[in-house]
Amino acid sequence: MLLALVAPLGLAGCLVGTSSAPARPQERATGRASLRFITYNVYYVFSRGTEVEAGSAWIASQEPDVVALQELTNISEARLEELAAGWGHDHSALLKTSGFSVGLTSVHPIEVVERALDGFHHGCLHARVAGVDVFVVHLSPFKWSVREREAGAILSRVGPLLDEGRDVVVLGDFNALSGHDSGALAARPEQLEKSRRSDAEHGHVENLRDGEFDFAVMQSFFGAGLVDLHERFLDRAVGARWTFTTGIWSEEKRDAPEGGTRIDYVLASPEMAERALGARVVREGVVNRTSDHYPVIVDFEVE
Repeated sequence: MLLALVAPLGLAGCLVGTSSAPARPQERATGRASLRFITYNVYYVFSRGTEVEAGSAWIASQEPDVVALQELTNISEARLEELAAGWGHDHSALLKTSGFSVGLTSVHPIEVVERALDGFHHGCLHARVAGVDVFVVHLSPFKWSVREREAGAILSRVGPLLDEGRDVVVLGDFNALSGHDSGALAARPEQLEKSRRSDAEHGHVENLRDGEFDFAVMQSFFGAGLVDLHERFLDRAVGARWTFTTGIWSEEKRDAPEGGTRIDYVLASPEMAERALGARVVREGVVNRTSDHYPVIVDFEVE
């Protein structure tokens, strides 16, 4: 679910992904194997179920090894298996079958460690795939205080794994802003005013902390040692990193809007981050009608 009334901000960018499948960088350079992750908030199962074929075909075209999905609304495990088969994945795991669920699909077997629901707005799925502890998250879209609590609950699970030196990836829709993007936010003061109006007009919405953008939720993840891979691979000054919103609200449903914001992330443990080969947000093509979020792709070198 989208961060309530956080309107587009950012600039049209270079380094923008295309909808064709890129060659794996390490396969070009070294011939070594790779592990490709995609995280994608699919907006009620691909634009409220109207773009399932197009969304599935796009994922298949990217040849991912692991796909983390958010907004799998009211679907069964069997339905997720069907979707996964559409992009060539034989393994899948679903958090829950009602409401806003998250899920995981993979070419590799999935070991579910925990389906965490208590204390979460939507929930958190912890699984192990190809030797990696994967946390699929979808934090509250309405209140910074709930997101802060959820972040603490996730980090209580992630922290011991980091201490053990395990490979960890935390990915999904965090509905939270990063201080890394504060410069772009500051350049668009109208965005802050719009968010202030939203908080004032909606009793269930409190996304600003003391009337200002809240960066503390994402900083808690960074402070715990998780690495924001966009900071290594994407320019802060351009729109290539913005993940919300898409061209879905335009009449053509074709082109990325001029602005945007970033609330979808792939975070990795330090040693795994060192093996990252690229991170990108795909903002061109069919993804402008399959969801109101753009997908994020990260490639890792496999030992």
